Amino acid sequence: MNVFPRDLPRWLGLAALLDWLLPRTLARSAIFMPKAPVVIGLYEAFGLVGQIVATLSALLALTALAWSAWHAWRSAGWFGSGLPAASLLLLSLAFVVVPPAGWLAVTYQSLLLGAIALAGLQILGSGLSRDQKTAGGLAALALALSALYQAIPALYAALRWPGPPPLAAWLFDAGELVVVVCPAALWQAYGRGAGRGMWLLAAVPALVFAALRLANPALTGILAIWSTGLTLYLPWPLYALSLWLAGVAVLASLRRGEWAGWALLMLMAGGYAPQLSTQAFLGLIALRLLAAPKARAGLPASEAPAVYRAPVEAAQPAGAR
Repeated sequence: MNVFPRDLPRWLGLAALLDWLLPRTLARSAIFMPKAPVVIGLYEAFGLVGQIVATLSALLALTALAWSAWHAWRSAGWFGSGLPAASLLLLSLAFVVVPPAGWLAVTYQSLLLGAIALAGLQILGSGLSRDQKTAGGLAALALALSALYQAIPALYAALRWPGPPPLAAWLFDAGELVVVVCPAALWQAYGRGAGRGMWLLAAVPALVFAALRLANPALTGILAIWSTGLTLYLPWPLYALSLWLAGVAVLASLRRGEWAGWALLMLMAGGYAPQLSTQAFLGLIALRLLAAPKARAGLPASEAPAVYRAPVEAAQPAGAR
């Protein structure tokens, strides 16, 4: 049984990407532009399409999380990763009518942190290469620091302790540092061998970011927080290089038809320290995809890329080769 249906990661990745670019980036940037009729029309169009893709992305994320919980239950019972995934799904649906406050918020953040930890352990204990384990482990660490950053204030609020929590700012900065470093490991694991065209295409977003940062640092910082949750407290060339390497890893993975490419898009679209549960679920789903490369998603080892073939063949009985 596949970890996910064959086309679900593709559709979820596309919907999440559009949700990230349209309502959370382009539509928000329009408030800083002159209010000419053309700009107003584009703003309204982005808003309408953004609402559609945001709803579609949320529905697909909930579907993928439900499938992941069911798959985990079929594989290891409810005392595996299926229990926190199913609990998170139910809590997310309950938050439609019940405010996520008090101990309910602490429960949600604790379950999210536990689910991220279990997904990270699955990556580290899988048959992936060392580079892939390193990349997946760093992605899980970034998500864990993000969840912990949000869990501590929720605990303070539930216990009615005075704030702010002393470790919150440090956890946030540490997590952002891991986010910036992680694309280098992702490129090492999934982006090597990319052609010149992929490098040039992946450089476009990085160059756009660099141009905006040089032209208007304050505006770039505001859009970065709105779009990705990053504060840009590190030197800006690091963010440009990180974005470039992430783009190369995505293009190379998608070119080879690997699930890792969609996982990287989901990590980017989910953002850092997401405020919506469905955006946080994108990170969980991405970790599941990183733990299940193409050869582990139901394809014969002979059809898998060579980097995955050896672990799959080694796991087969001698008479089956």
